[in-house]
Amino acid sequence: MNWLLHIETELKRIQPQQHPGRVRTIARRIAGIALREFYHSSTEDFIQLLHQAQEDTTLPETARSAAGRLAARLDANFHSPSVDPINDAMTIVEFVKSV
Repeated sequence: MNWLLHIETELKRIQPQQHPGRVRTIARRIAGIALREFYHSSTEDFIQLLHQAQEDTTLPETARSAAGRLAARLDANFHSPSVDPINDAMTIVEFVKSV
């Protein structure tokens, strides 16, 4: 399946009023699909790809920061550093589409 079609499929999974944890999982998957394309990887470990992108100084800061927020664990109060995980994921997707 084309990676952009795969991302569209994931975006369709998002429902209004969906649990934030579920949205975060979908966002991580979307970013991982794009990063797998960017790195020409076959891994299904999207968290590893997010960490790789976070450390990759060849990526623009916006993409690196978005990857860092998506890769970060929840804090003690179960809050995510990503206020808008779908926007963070789409930042990465747009970067990958541009190269």
